[in-house]
Amino acid sequence: MDVLPASEDVLEKADTKEYVDELPASLPHTEDDDEPPPDGGRQAWLVILGCFIFSAAIPGWPSFQDTKTDVAKAWAVIEEHFRTHMFPGTADSVLTALGSLSSVLMTIGGIIAGKLADRQGYKPHLAAGAIVWIASMVASVFCTKIWQFFITIGVMHGIASALVFPIIVALPAQWFKRYVAFTTGIIVAGCSIGGAIASLIYRGLISAVGLPKSFAIFAAIDTVFLGVAYLIIKERRPPHKRQEIVWFDVEFFKDPVFWSVAGCFFFVVFGYLGPVFLISTFTVEKVPNLPDLLIALPVVVLNLSSALGRTLVGFVADTLGPVNALMLAILLSGLVQILVWTFISTYGGIMVFAILYGFFSGCFLSLCSAVVARIYGTDRLAGLSGLLMLFNTPGYAAGAPLAGAILGATGNNWRAVAGYCGSVQVLAALCLVYGA
Repeated sequence: MDVLPASEDVLEKADTKEYVDELPASLPHTEDDDEPPPDGGRQAWLVILGCFIFSAAIPGWPSFQDTKTDVAKAWAVIEEHFRTHMFPGTADSVLTALGSLSSVLMTIGGIIAGKLADRQGYKPHLAAGAIVWIASMVASVFCTKIWQFFITIGVMHGIASALVFPIIVALPAQWFKRYVAFTTGIIVAGCSIGGAIASLIYRGLISAVGLPKSFAIFAAIDTVFLGVAYLIIKERRPPHKRQEIVWFDVEFFKDPVFWSVAGCFFFVVFGYLGPVFLISTFTVEKVPNLPDLLIALPVVVLNLSSALGRTLVGFVADTLGPVNALMLAILLSGLVQILVWTFISTYGGIMVFAILYGFFSGCFLSLCSAVVARIYGTDRLAGLSGLLMLFNTPGYAAGAPLAGAILGATGNNWRAVAGYCGSVQVLAALCLVYGA
């Protein structure tokens, strides 16, 4: 089945071993023909479970994607407590910076941690990430100043996420071949599910025992769960197959296909964040006098739909190929903004948009490692996944402010915002269509 005939030659090459064989010999593409992935079995699914727990506990707590995508994230509850109780005079920009610091450090540090893990093994880095994470929670118990939380919640959480996330999205490729995209989607969906569960627990704990004791309780819970997850995760790749670290591989930057994928990941986030940050504002403007619960509901629905989409897109990727699935998901995400968000003005329409956009918008997060594994193999998967996530950083920093600036400059013209965000995502999808 040809999803996008215009790019048939490129995508067929990118989604088959034929393309891998045509790459320059110096590129790190290898096939583990001697010992292919088992594609199932008890240990393989235990690895996925362990990675899911790490995803839910660490990247899921602040949501490395962005703290407002999943309003139900634990950080949203902590930020609300800071604003209303601990630091009521603190500027919103300071609290926003605190919430986003860990995300920025994760995307920047992920490439370094990924390359080190590819060489030194994955489990030592998982252990280091878990230790830094638990230490940050314990240290937060004793914090009383906002700058102290910048160290614990900002820097330490960012380091922990950088150590963990590139690894947990790379491990499925060692255990699965046919279902690698699906299992990676399960792990990435853990970010949403874990964050939502943590937010409910934090909200109850803070009311009952206060924030410091809440941090202590969560440190104990995470110690148990992360300890179990660490024990059930195993790496199949033997030490002698770990390649030397190449910090700056010129061959990648000479490869047009690499720039095709990198361009896609650069542009996609600029269009991704606009609806996420502005949908509540849009709801209030289009349907005034709603209770707070109904105002927040579209974002919650978007979050749940996103978790479902990140998982199910793996089935599509395992059938059509990850490059085809990535292009299709991003293209549909952009078209939903252009063709649906542009024309809605009722609460029912907003909910339909939240479901559709949520389902398609976060799929690129699940498919990153699957695309890399298909094109370049698994030998340096964590490092390459981290490198591609680095291309997301400008979008995370500037995507939402640009959408807000367009909204203000056009006198609250929502069609201009939808057109901008949707067009950027369509451009991201078109970056995958490369023909020499």
